[in-house]
Amino acid sequence: MARQPFNNRWAQGVESQDNLNTFKAPGDVRINSGWEGGQDKDAPPAGHENWWHNRVDTGLQGVERNGVMSWHPQAIYGMGAPTYGPDGNYYESIVADNTGNNPSSTAGFWRYCGPSFFSGHVPGDLKMVAHNNIPTAGWLKCNGAILSRASYALLFDSIGTIWNSGGETSLQFRLPDFRGVFLRGFSDGSSIDSGRAFGSFQADELKSHRHELRSDLIGAQPLQGGTPDARFNQANELLGYTENTGGSETRPVNRTVSYWIKY
Repeated sequence: MARQPFNNRWAQGVESQDNLNTFKAPGDVRINSGWEGGQDKDAPPAGHENWWHNRVDTGLQGVERNGVMSWHPQAIYGMGAPTYGPDGNYYESIVADNTGNNPSSTAGFWRYCGPSFFSGHVPGDLKMVAHNNIPTAGWLKCNGAILSRASYALLFDSIGTIWNSGGETSLQFRLPDFRGVFLRGFSDGSSIDSGRAFGSFQADELKSHRHELRSDLIGAQPLQGGTPDARFNQANELLGYTENTGGSETRPVNRTVSYWIKY
């Protein structure tokens, strides 16, 4: 038959009373051995059975509502184990035997996943968006802002001081500033654009080249539809160049977008 929703939990009205908590004590051997089946004399006390059902229903309700169980300070989380933090966000354990470390307030034990556990992003990831609205929870604009290392510990663990440009204290780090620039893949051992440090700035330029000047253009006359590159007198001496053309930079056809970084 179809299951019922976990909107209500078994014995939820008495879960704060002693008869629903005593069975959790480590000294009660039944938590290890259970009860002997088929013997009324060994049937579980009502308080113990209520606690057991309540615990199961609470866990299942958490899974149903949040996708994973809520974090518990005494639970032991393995590498990669997910949990729903007290701050309403999702985390993934990055160490084995992870216990007692609140994912909302400790660094080095959990990976922040964000408001959705299946977001698929980790701190330091980039996202390009087709609007300039305020970033959603878990994201920041790549605008070169200075941040506190303590407040954004996971992001600092990921990018460090790569994007620092001066003015930061030892307690701060800087976001990358991608406003108005094109991004280029890191060479990382390739012969293309080699020798650059990761995250380094590169100014615009034209590849070195030359234009052919014909020596028979003595006393050069304007060519049909334009002018030659330079003008020469009868002694073949350079008299000057054509006027500059173009704008303030070299660029391809483009449109603007916004870059966000995961923290």
